[in-house]
Order: sequence, then C-alpha cells, then structure tokens
Amino acid sequence: MTYDAIIVGGGLAGCTLADQLVCAGHHVLVLERETQFRDRVRGENILPWGSAAARRLGVYDTLIAAGAHVAPTWATYTFGSLDPTRDLPSTTPGGDAMLNIFHPHMQEALLGRAVASGAIVLRGATVLGVDAGPGKSPSVTFEHHGAPTTVTARIVVGADGRASQMRAWGGFDVQRNPELLTIAGMLVGGTNVPEHSAILAIGPGIVSFWAPLGNKKSRTYFVYPSVAGKRGLSGKAKVDDFFQAVRSVGLPSSWLDGAESLGPLAEFDGADKWVESPAKNGVVLIGDAAASSDPSWGSGLSLSLLDVECLANSLRAEADWNVAIAQYAKEHDVYYGALHRILQWMTELVWTPGPAGDERRMRVFPRMKTDPTGFPDSVGLGPFGPSDERARRLVLGLD
Repeated sequence: MTYDAIIVGGGLAGCTLADQLVCAGHHVLVLERETQFRDRVRGENILPWGSAAARRLGVYDTLIAAGAHVAPTWATYTFGSLDPTRDLPSTTPGGDAMLNIFHPHMQEALLGRAVASGAIVLRGATVLGVDAGPGKSPSVTFEHHGAPTTVTARIVVGADGRASQMRAWGGFDVQRNPELLTIAGMLVGGTNVPEHSAILAIGPGIVSFWAPLGNKKSRTYFVYPSVAGKRGLSGKAKVDDFFQAVRSVGLPSSWLDGAESLGPLAEFDGADKWVESPAKNGVVLIGDAAASSDPSWGSGLSLSLLDVECLANSLRAEADWNVAIAQYAKEHDVYYGALHRILQWMTELVWTPGPAGDERRMRVFPRMKTDPTGFPDSVGLGPFGPSDERARRLVLGLD
C-alpha cells in the first residue's frame, strides 16, 4: 500500500503533523510502538512561543480539554528570594501563557485527534527499518501483530523522539554538546506551590523547576552539574533524597509539606543532540528526532510544535515534496540554530562555576531583570528573540 506520508512515532509531533496532513487531504499512516503511553518524567511544559504555535496548528483547545494547566506568570527565586514575577500574556507578542500537561494525557488526546481526522494509526507497531535513497520512494518495514509489512510513501517522517532510530535509518549524522547537566524529575502530589506560576529556583550551583498541573500536582525537577558527580536520583528508594535536594535550592518549605511521589523518579543527562539539515531522500525528521534541546531549559515540546508547523506549511505550499522537505530543513536549521545559541549562552551564564561566574551573574541578572532590551528571551520568544552578537555580549556580561 502506498501513502502520502508514513510517520514513525505517535507523540506530540507525529500526531499533530498527521492531523495537519489529513486535513489537507493526504493519506497518512502513523506507526506507534507503545500500546499504552507511560509517564516519561519529562516533557510537561509548553512555553508561550510553543502555546502560540499550538494555537496556529489548531490543537490548543485539544490540549486544554486533555487537562493542560495554564500558567500565566513566570516566577524566579534567586537564592531563596522571589524576584518580580513576569506576567506572560502581557509580555509576549500573542498574549500567550505557558501550558503544563501530563505527557501521557497529551499523547492520547493528540493521537485520538489524528484518528478522528482520518489518519490510520497502528499502535504496537515495531519499525524494523527504512529503505530510502536518491530517485526512489522511501519505504518502511514494520511488524504489527506478528506480521511484517513493507509500505511506501512520498515521504517518511521520523518523529520517534530523543533516542530516534530514524536518524540512523535515514543516514543522518548526529551532533551533540558535551553533557554538562543532570536532571532528575518526578510527578509530585500534595504540593502547595502557587498553581498560576511556572517557577524557576536558582540556588548555589543547583536549580529546581516547577510546572504546576493543578489539583496540588506538579512536575518537579532538580538540576545539577554532572561534573559534581552523579547523585543517582532514580527509583523509589531515592524519593526522600530527591525531596531533600529540591528543598536545598531555597524555596518556601511549605511547598513540600505533605508532598508525595505520584510516579516514577528518573534522572537523565542534559545536552543538545541534533541533526543538521534533517531531510534527505524523502526522509524528514521532526521534534526530538531532529533536535532535542537540553531538557533543563524546557523547550522541547515548543520546538516540536514549531517543527510541525514549519513542515506542514512547506508541504502545503510546494507540490514537489522533496523540495518542500528541503525547505523545511533549511528553515529548521535557522530557528533551531538561534535557540541553540541562546541556550548555550544562558547555560554559560547560569552554570559557570567559581568567583568569575558568580561575579558575572551578580552583574548580569539585575540588568536582565530591570532592562531586558536586547537580551534573549528563551521563555517568551524562544528562537524568535534576540540571538545576535549583541545578545551574546549582553548575556555574557561583555558590554
């Protein structure tokens, strides 16, 4: 059987793209490995620039119906002191807030939307390989209910996440930054965290991030430098250690009074991993398969939505889909490159140890808060904020 598009991966990126293509009249097959989505620990927050993309793609209301929690303010605690909070709707171009959503609920909702639109979705499908090359239509071989099948398409889309196999099958070379940070995360219940805010807390060489989900629940993270040695914050036996680590950042102690674990505790490395020009021979990568940004900055879901929008627009505008995916790859490299630069500078600012790093933070943080003009804005604008040489010099305290 021949399709217009075969999408490997039925998560946020894959199902949102399937919905876009089916609504444009195309025949789409989605292959999803999992029969039931599980808590992935990360991937809970959509930044305002991602919320804006969700609106443009028509999935914002679907996310809200699936339980997405709106956080209209951004609060930063620096060494235990609350800085002036940021009202996101009044400081973003589209008046957008941040969305926090339990990842399995998001996946189920968007997969259901794709099915309702008319996409063919096979759950429990194991992809065995992709055959692609110059001058021929790409094909995918997969196993479903024990039966191997090979199908072809005009394009094959890899939306299979951070550990993407599509990168290798498509012949893409993967670039990556050094692993600098380690992130531990857990779904926490019984919290007293303010539910209207996303919260970043900066402590002495450590950071905690809170994405409230409503009903006293929050996805809570603890971030620390990998060079300090792994803390091994994974598994039930480490839950108390995790809570102790989060408390050590310097937050109101009442937030964790009565708090309990509602899901797995897992620890993972933070580092950008990406593919330059993520399209060739009819194979195109989106979402984390194309570029997984350092999860400590929380840009992954927003970047995935941007990929879907860019690719869908290119496919609508160009009858020759090989030309369309090449255009997508070109545009992707521009906006991902901008985001990559911004997050690298912010990482250097926040995480450089020692007296020189402390001195720079004491100069730059107050200036960033009182007059943000010219500074990057990874929260509100993402890759569309300043990312030029002037922005670099401001972030690094060189001007």
